Amino acid sequence: LRSFKVHVMARDNGSPPLSSNVTVSVFISDVNDNSPQILYPAPEGNSFMTELVPKAAHGGSLVSKVIAVDADSGQNAWLSYHIVKSSDPGLFSIGVHSGEIRTQRDISESDSMKQNLIVAVKDNGQPSLSATCSMYLLISDNLAEVPELKDISYDEKNSKLTSYLIIALVSVSPSS
Repeated sequence: LRSFKVHVMARDNGSPPLSSNVTVSVFISDVNDNSPQILYPAPEGNSFMTELVPKAAHGGSLVSKVIAVDADSGQNAWLSYHIVKSSDPGLFSIGVHSGEIRTQRDISESDSMKQNLIVAVKDNGQPSLSATCSMYLLISDNLAEVPELKDISYDEKNSKLTSYLIIALVSVSPSS
């Protein structure tokens, strides 16, 4: 919340001249009217981001990072990152404030080569606004082992992730 004061003086040209002073306090507050925008990986269209994860990756290894911004200011622009769906929930984690995706444990031979993450970025407004992106992670030591990228897909109709749109209407009228 930001504020400032304006001192206003009004004077007429009558005889005798009359005048009056008033101090106007202006309070500026940011409403949460902007959703987070994901810069990386690019969420537009049907394109998807694929990251290569070495088979020898140990627990805590940095795999990728989700980068997002919010055009609001103050607390409304504070962002948090969450994995909302994962093909292997115990394999990857995301830094709540950093967006860094890391392995939670060592990669094992039994892990599927193709991994899918859906990441939500939420702001700190009331109500909170969010954006999501998909990331495809391929566990491989070299590109020759990488499967055809066309085999990687996300079945949206089977997703348990549901997005909600909240619309608020406000009416302001001057007091009499």
